[in-house]
Amino acid sequence: MIYNKIPFDVIVCGAGHAGCEAALAAARMGANTLLLTGNIDTIAQMSCNPAIGGQAKGQMVREIDALGGEMGINTDLTGIQFRLLNESKGLAVQSPRAQCDKKAYQFRLKHTLELQKNLQVFQATVTGLVYTGQKVTGVRTNLDIEFNAATVVVTTGTFLRGLMHIGQNKNEGGRLGDFSAKTLSASFLEAGIELQRLKTGTPPRLLGRSLDFSQMEEQKGDNSPALFAFHDTRDPENLFHVEQTGEQRLGWRPGSAQVSCWMTYTTAATAQLVRDNLHKSAMYSGEIEGVGPRYCPSIEDKFVRFADKPRHLLFLEPEGRTTNEYYVNGLSTSLPFEVQLEMVHSVPGLQNAVLLRPAYAVEYDFAPPTQLFPSLESRKVENLFFAGQINGTSGYEEAAAQGLIAGVNAVRKVRTQSPLVMQRHEGYIGVLIDDLVTKGTREPYRMFTSRAEHRLLFNHGSAELRLLHHAREHGLVSPTRLIRMEEKKRQVDYWVQAFEKLRAPVGQGSWGDAVRRSTTGNAPVPDYPVEFGSLSAEIRGEALYRVSYQGYFAREQRQIEKLSAVEKIKIPADMDFLSIRGLRKESALKLQEFKPYNLGQAGRISGVNPADISILMVYIEAVRAGRMSG
Repeated sequence: MIYNKIPFDVIVCGAGHAGCEAALAAARMGANTLLLTGNIDTIAQMSCNPAIGGQAKGQMVREIDALGGEMGINTDLTGIQFRLLNESKGLAVQSPRAQCDKKAYQFRLKHTLELQKNLQVFQATVTGLVYTGQKVTGVRTNLDIEFNAATVVVTTGTFLRGLMHIGQNKNEGGRLGDFSAKTLSASFLEAGIELQRLKTGTPPRLLGRSLDFSQMEEQKGDNSPALFAFHDTRDPENLFHVEQTGEQRLGWRPGSAQVSCWMTYTTAATAQLVRDNLHKSAMYSGEIEGVGPRYCPSIEDKFVRFADKPRHLLFLEPEGRTTNEYYVNGLSTSLPFEVQLEMVHSVPGLQNAVLLRPAYAVEYDFAPPTQLFPSLESRKVENLFFAGQINGTSGYEEAAAQGLIAGVNAVRKVRTQSPLVMQRHEGYIGVLIDDLVTKGTREPYRMFTSRAEHRLLFNHGSAELRLLHHAREHGLVSPTRLIRMEEKKRQVDYWVQAFEKLRAPVGQGSWGDAVRRSTTGNAPVPDYPVEFGSLSAEIRGEALYRVSYQGYFAREQRQIEKLSAVEKIKIPADMDFLSIRGLRKESALKLQEFKPYNLGQAGRISGVNPADISILMVYIEAVRAGRMSG
């Protein structure tokens, strides 16, 4: 049965963090959008730690907010602890992080989807795609209902042939207590899309009243919390909870009534238990074929790879305000349950801990992302987009960022408009997607500041200003918010210039000089001009950041301008690299496989060297000259 006679513009398959952002972005752009999920009650489920942000991830959430996404504001209104990481290291690497009430986060985002104009949410499991030639035209579901669409965005997370491991025990499912999407993988393979396996894991959950916090170190939230959404430019109706419909969404004042997390350590007994039972671990016994995350290792990996380290730090983090459940950050494992129990009881403060849920590993199918264009559209099947863990990433933030971009570009494809492609110098989202589609990944990809060559420009307070042109061009924020963003940028630009021209008090030089002396710790900054002091904290903070690092900013800008020349040289989609004389065969084969979007992307492909790019540049210019003369 066909559900709708008129096809949807966009169908999103999966309602995790990628799917929610994709569906909201498409609907807010005015596209008729359908969001399909196997279980409406687990929309936006925080399957692992109910935390958002962290190094590089926090900056990425602010970029999502700057592009009209929902993750930032949803975190602010359901957060129970806020901390600014790297606070002592300078603004360039400071990253906000928040512990959320996992149910409040989930329920608020579900309600947001239900209230969104142009968006329909429907509970059904997608069992296959419908193809017409090399184009996707709809989806089939387990209810024998088909839905037609101009574009489809796949955000299936860990559910593609998901298999959970606790020691030798195996259960099908994308997460504990949920289902496994067993037939959709075959539909991808049918279309020629390659699939591989990855693995991730999660720690046990403990009953809070069974823990002895007196043996642990308390970690409180910040007194002045760093939030994720840009509250200074948002429309007032977005900041509170009563909508125009009269419905009230869940949430509370950001930063209010914060809760504590707790720190403890593994012991020598923990290490011995792990080593004695390694052969029982699903990962070390050969039961799991997928590759696990290098930067979020299991406790087995920690004691094997870091054998010289006597102990490892663990964080006890509350899962919400109205639950006594605690997450043991740092104790991910696939060891049998009886070993998990002993291991937990070997940790100070956890000697009498009661386990509510065991730790487990899950392996699942993913589609190597080098099969995608930078728009996140499949190279193999037209109108099909992929976002989130199906692309090999790990983390809510990476998933949400991809979902937003895929949702926007699905709509742009329907409207035959050029896609939104963020460049590497514009933000962490640009780095993330470029890394995925150009280099691919053999393990769950996680964003770090070190992956971004222009990270000095990516301080979390600047996201709105860096991405303003995208928000404007693609209609991603309301007209009123756009006006505030434009004014914010105007004020920052004005004061950055003014600080270099205005004279500070006698002997101080320009105000810019005074600020930079203060930044290096050589001198205090005198009182700022009255007009500057009356501006918002957000504008002052961004202007001072740019003034403080003026020299570094100028150097970065020169580097970007130098590299932009090759980024602007587009490569024809039908180019036959194997026929280009002088190009090394290895490079030609790589280029033919990846089909780079422009010369800049071509140069980032492993195995392609600068000499190859020079030959390619000459060839493209010759082709263009020939076409023009013809």
